[in-house]
Amino acid sequence: MNAWVARILTVLVLALAGFWLVTATEWADTEVSTPASGEARTNRFYGAQAMLRELGMKVVKRDSLDAMPPAQARLVLGSSHWDMFPERGQRLRQWVEQGGHLVMPGYLVGGDQLEDWLPLVREKPPASEEKNEKETPEPKKRRKSGIPRIPDPSARDADCHTVNEPATVPASFAAGRSYRLCTWWSPSRYRPADRQPPALWTATGSRGTEAIRVGVGRGTVTVMPWGLWHNDSLLRGDNALFAAAAVQARGGAEIWFVAEEAREPFMLWLWQKGWVAMVVGLLVLLAALWRAAVRFGPLAPSAGTHRRSMAEQVRGTAGFLHAHGSGALHVAQLRALDESARRQLRGYAIRDAAARAAAIAQATGLEPAMLLRAMDGARTRHAGAMAIDLEVLETARRRLDANGPFTPRTSSSSPSSSSSS
Repeated sequence: MNAWVARILTVLVLALAGFWLVTATEWADTEVSTPASGEARTNRFYGAQAMLRELGMKVVKRDSLDAMPPAQARLVLGSSHWDMFPERGQRLRQWVEQGGHLVMPGYLVGGDQLEDWLPLVREKPPASEEKNEKETPEPKKRRKSGIPRIPDPSARDADCHTVNEPATVPASFAAGRSYRLCTWWSPSRYRPADRQPPALWTATGSRGTEAIRVGVGRGTVTVMPWGLWHNDSLLRGDNALFAAAAVQARGGAEIWFVAEEAREPFMLWLWQKGWVAMVVGLLVLLAALWRAAVRFGPLAPSAGTHRRSMAEQVRGTAGFLHAHGSGALHVAQLRALDESARRQLRGYAIRDAAARAAAIAQATGLEPAMLLRAMDGARTRHAGAMAIDLEVLETARRRLDANGPFTPRTSSSSPSSSSSS
């Protein structure tokens, strides 16, 4: 019994909740825009280009105006930096005069490279509209360039209005002359310049001329609202039909879209054009850095030059005398003096024995006769004379190696006093 009571209460609670949900809420359909995917994410003219392809036109997308379209083609020019090079205005003029059809937004008409040959002047806005513009001024940059104002997207169809082709121009389509455009309105409106032929095609609305086409040579220039070209506006109202009328869509015709000025990254372009020079320059730079870099030391520290102890000196000298005799010691001492004299005295090698002794004596301050006697290798010496001669030769060698020659001395001195001083 308790189970049945619980089930009945559950059903009643669910019924009451459903009744409250139905009476307290309201269901309505809401449009949710689907994010763009594929090429449409990066190309804001993707919808217009696809439409023109369906109409049988050949669509070409370009990232710059470095090259001009073929004769009789259409050019949809939307890049604000198309005139970054001075010669482009003249090339565009020649292309239009030879039969090209140019389509552009109103904010590009006042460019320096167009004002000399484009037969359009800006219309003065009505007094009421001019007053509204003064009351709600736009940023200086926007007003100067003529870039159209973008309405609040929350107001659906608030930017839709009607334009008509006047009876003075041929109708673009047989179905009628009226179009419902849904895009932001542009404050820049133009008319043919004074003493110029009348416009070939116009579309006027409540605020005046919104699109105009004039002849330039054998070609035409069309100025129109630019917002209807974008993907999110093309399918609203009669925007697609009006875009086809503006470009004079014809099957088989070629149409170019130049919406921006895109350039290849500078370093990539530089590598493709001059990789040989870059590689050579890089090698030269590496060689210069290597030459200027700090050198590494040896793998192991070099042994220091230490003076030998007196005992080692005595043992070494005694061993040499025991093996070779005193004559060999004199020869070795004389060879050491000769090597020092060759380094310090100019022309020493070409002199005879007496001249060599005189040169050494002048440089060291020793007596020439004493040096000549000590340098004589053929003379027989006893132990005392050998010691004196070796001391004279060693004193002369040390004085020669002591930073160059000595100043000649006037007074004589014995070898023992010289070595001890």
